[in-house]
Amino acid sequence: MSFYEERLEADLLEIRASLRQVAEQVEDNLRHSVRAVLDSDARLANETLIKDRAVNQDIRDLDHMCHLFVARHLPSGSHLRFISAVLRLAVSLERVGDYSVAICRVARHIESPLPDTLVHNIEMMSDHAGKALGTALKGFVEGDPDSARVSRGIASQTAAIYPYAFEVLIAAAESERCPARDLFGALLVFRLLQRTAEQADNACEMTLFAVKGTRKKDKRYRVLFVDADHTLASKLAEVALAESYPHAGRFGSAGLKPGDSYDDRLMAFCRQRGIVLPEGDSPRSFDEALDVGPHYHVVVGIGVDPSAHFDVPYRTAVLNWDPDEDGITAESEVDDLYRALMVRVRGLMTTLGVRDDE
Repeated sequence: MSFYEERLEADLLEIRASLRQVAEQVEDNLRHSVRAVLDSDARLANETLIKDRAVNQDIRDLDHMCHLFVARHLPSGSHLRFISAVLRLAVSLERVGDYSVAICRVARHIESPLPDTLVHNIEMMSDHAGKALGTALKGFVEGDPDSARVSRGIASQTAAIYPYAFEVLIAAAESERCPARDLFGALLVFRLLQRTAEQADNACEMTLFAVKGTRKKDKRYRVLFVDADHTLASKLAEVALAESYPHAGRFGSAGLKPGDSYDDRLMAFCRQRGIVLPEGDSPRSFDEALDVGPHYHVVVGIGVDPSAHFDVPYRTAVLNWDPDEDGITAESEVDDLYRALMVRVRGLMTTLGVRDDE
């Protein structure tokens, strides 16, 4: 090994060691901040707040080391990917440190012991988020993509807990067993732990990028269109989206009170454009469409308000498209309706950040 190679490897080891030290301190601060909330321990909260200042300084030092590495070695290939990933990971670590600070500030204002149900859910979310973060950071430092995959699984479990924890918080508020300040604080803790799991997922992406050069996949969306009877408009919107953005996600349509069969105008339109509907496809109910497992990212009501007919999941957005605003009436041609829906669909995809070439 040449002197240059020895120097490069030594600098990489120094960066990895510094990153490991920062990661361990961030994990400790997160764990201590949650414990301060659960135990209403203002002393522990203040001690953790002070430790975050050292973390911020260590992250600045790490950032400086990375820039010196680039200036000294002009890296390329895997070395450049690693340094780039470290810089991006440092941002995530600083954010998790900020989450710990916010949780500590909640701990200092807890007025009374939290209900057991809230304590249980905070402990559970903290355990999952902490494991996800720890596994992801260890995988990055060791260059282990398998650890990244494990961390992703743990992070998804944290996401699954959050909606249930939110319901528990609502139940506690309705029972008036806890001061409002404490309940709002618990809500913030839940959200910050969820954000911690999301940062762990980001760390997984950085590991795969640094080791394999794998970029994060573009987001895929689940979109459902709903109208009164699912005989024309909602199905046509699904067709428009599937034709224009076939790789952007999974799309469906339904009706509040589905008809017996699709409108003849829809069938003629599909035949004219060479669109083949799935064999046995027919109007389906809104309830049936919702009973598919994963939540929809967006539910679009066409001439109806879907939110009045189901409990909107926490991560679902509901839109209402009024055909009258587009000059569409019951007497309008199907081609006119299709064009109006296409404009709306393209606007939705642009808002979601989906590109035309996907």
